[in-house]
Amino acid sequence: MKCLLLSLLLVLPTSLFAEGGVPDKPYIYVVGKAEMQKSPDVVTLKFDLVGRAPEQAKANEDVQSKANKIFALLKERKIADNDVIAEDLRSEPEFEQEEGYSRGHGKLVGYKVTRPFEIKIRDVATFPKLADELIRVQGAEFSGVEGGLSKEKELQEQLWDKALADARAKAEKSLKPMNLKIDAVFAVTPISPAEIEGKIFGEITRPGVRGSEAAARAEPPPEYRLAPVSISQEAHVIYLISPAK
Repeated sequence: MKCLLLSLLLVLPTSLFAEGGVPDKPYIYVVGKAEMQKSPDVVTLKFDLVGRAPEQAKANEDVQSKANKIFALLKERKIADNDVIAEDLRSEPEFEQEEGYSRGHGKLVGYKVTRPFEIKIRDVATFPKLADELIRVQGAEFSGVEGGLSKEKELQEQLWDKALADARAKAEKSLKPMNLKIDAVFAVTPISPAEIEGKIFGEITRPGVRGSEAAARAEPPPEYRLAPVSISQEAHVIYLISPAK
């Protein structure tokens, strides 16, 4: 995917704007950008285990029994404990929906207890089979499958260096025809100064898989096509400038 480049050139005496956080000398503001796509090398599965029963305690026993089966399966598949998050527990009453009753005000028919699971799979090749085995567990309701990168932090640092280089190149290219040069860096930030408290990176949306849509399948396991992971980095730089000699 080609990287979209954006630069904003300001070569003005800016004493009127100095109180707003910009320099009171001539400057140029540029946005350098770098982007890459990588095939995911980790996969995160998200699903809920749901237990239902007329009594809350029985519903809890049901969901905990299913959770024990999940833990045993993950241990058998050599998924590390640190790659499994199952810390939450939710319980709610369920009501019979009758005509004339609003939601939650019908006859109490039982309880629903839910345990959310988030499992990180570091061997992508084993993901399809494990996903199929988990979906077969009665009461497993999948909410998402998300590809990721195990070294995203390191890749982000590489992109930062490239974004800085891109910003410098664009500034120099813009200044040269006007016989101007860069004197110093006034400010550097990964986001627009006007949005300094906003998010640094947008969320990446990937396809999800619902457990209710998957039926038990015979071998071989189903095939999944993971979306490439896109990561990007911006460098917002303000350079102080002066006439070139």
